[in-house]
Amino acid sequence: MAHFPYSRLILGEDKSLAVSGSHFHVLNSHTGEITHSTTKLDEEVQGQLLKSGPIRCSSVDGTFTHIITTGDDKRLKVWRVGDNLQLLSERELPKKPTEIGFTRDGQTIVVSDKFGDIFSYPLHPDPSPAPSTSQPGASKRGSLTAHENPSNGTLVLGHASMLTTYLLTPDEQYIVTADRDEHIRVSWFPKGYVIERYCLGHEKFVSALYIPPFNSSVLVSGGGDPMLKIWDWLSGKLLAEVSVYDAVEPHIKVKVPKSRRSWHDGDGEGEDGPSESSGKGKGKGRRKGKGKKENAGAEGENATSDQKATDASSSQADQPDTPGADVDMAGTDAPASSEKDAQPAAAQSRELQLVFAIHRILSVDRGEHGRFLVFGAVGASAVFYAPFPSEGDKLPPSVVKAVDLGKPVIDFTVNRDGNVWVLLDSAWEETPSEQPADSTSPVRVLSWQDATLIDAPGHDTPLLTALNSNGRVPATAAELKALDLYAALSALPKNVDPEHDPLIRDTLSEVAVEGAPEGKQLTQRELGRLKKKKALLAKVQEQEQQRRSSREGTAATEGDAEREVKRARSESAAEEIAPAEADKQDVEMQTT
Repeated sequence: MAHFPYSRLILGEDKSLAVSGSHFHVLNSHTGEITHSTTKLDEEVQGQLLKSGPIRCSSVDGTFTHIITTGDDKRLKVWRVGDNLQLLSERELPKKPTEIGFTRDGQTIVVSDKFGDIFSYPLHPDPSPAPSTSQPGASKRGSLTAHENPSNGTLVLGHASMLTTYLLTPDEQYIVTADRDEHIRVSWFPKGYVIERYCLGHEKFVSALYIPPFNSSVLVSGGGDPMLKIWDWLSGKLLAEVSVYDAVEPHIKVKVPKSRRSWHDGDGEGEDGPSESSGKGKGKGRRKGKGKKENAGAEGENATSDQKATDASSSQADQPDTPGADVDMAGTDAPASSEKDAQPAAAQSRELQLVFAIHRILSVDRGEHGRFLVFGAVGASAVFYAPFPSEGDKLPPSVVKAVDLGKPVIDFTVNRDGNVWVLLDSAWEETPSEQPADSTSPVRVLSWQDATLIDAPGHDTPLLTALNSNGRVPATAAELKALDLYAALSALPKNVDPEHDPLIRDTLSEVAVEGAPEGKQLTQRELGRLKKKKALLAKVQEQEQQRRSSREGTAATEGDAEREVKRARSESAAEEIAPAEADKQDVEMQTT
């Protein structure tokens, strides 16, 4: 029987939080007893949780008194952990969140979203109603917000791109944010409109930020670049680098189909994130269709709905290239019997690509054995670690070590004793099957021997035993498919089309004028575009030549006409001067 994998584990001194699918457990960290669980709530609440979809973001306050979660329904749920588990409030968020967390006092919730904004909310919602607008149906959009906030959140700051993650500095005087456009920004908190510094140097998206507890003036960042970067975040100075790609790449198990979208798709600028894009148009086409639907009458809407239902049922097997159909990423899809024969051909026809994306960065202080960075990559089957670099270091990939666990690592965390708790996608298979099943324990613990991190199979604790046994939540193949554990591999890269890339576009323009440089290999798509560019260039040159010839002909005609006018004026002046000269001569003769 298949079970949901754990997607998040937060270890506390006395309590721990484990997230699995649409549910979560609160466990006693010492005995492993499940003290609270959403699986034990009444059926009505559980039904609402299932409608919310898998939990995408979660966090706890410092005392494990309150838990916050969000799912695909973009609703922020606040839970209280007491004698019973109680859902205190639900608030609608404007866009899908990418990170949620508490401030140190536990009274403020900070949420970053896919639209590039960060909002703060009080722990308990304001009971006062939202301010009404002056006109019925008028937008609630504020002058500084990029979109409406239905729950009266306070805007902290905004980016012009999808905000991937954030963190508050230990003193909570600053907030460090990262986005899909290679930017790391240090802003005041909560007055995020005051930008203190940028840490610029990444060439691809930034997806992970970390400030080590042993040096709060240092920031570690990673993403799509082949190295981790270490910064003095207050000055923006780059202190060191650790090259990691060559060490990580051999362990990346999950690959994604090459995207056919343009660079602006999947930014999260619509209401639906990348994981919801199946069967939905994006960009201009989608907005246009939405407008038509809103303006259509009831009869038209019904007809459209009937037509959509007919189209969906007749073309369901013809959608191998939609993001929703890229289920081979999770390795847990269960194709219908009618699609069974077509599935292998569809899988073979899709060209897969490797996407490198750092997921989480943490650290371990081993005392006399040194300090280490511990990190993971989306879709990789190993946890990686490397010595914490000193200022000026550029460490090579050879210093990066890996502990391979055979299955893709979903997430990991570091306990107080330095042991690394790893969450695995235990149902993942290189060749997806109709009935996915767990083939290994979903939680593993890695321990240290001096300066070496090793897999310790015999390291059993009551908490680990509980997580690997009675804490499992059953799941169907369809529910596992809906998890979309590796959506970041499709959402984070920009998938820049060559004609949108200034460097490639300029190269093609040079080729169109000068011809292909020696040794440069162009793809079929670039060759086709080059042919069109050359034809367009020839046409433009021809039109320019025609305009030039026309201007020269017009100039010649105008010159001839001007000369004729001057000649006529000269002859007319001469005719007028001749009689005057004759009269003057007659006067002179009479005088003499």
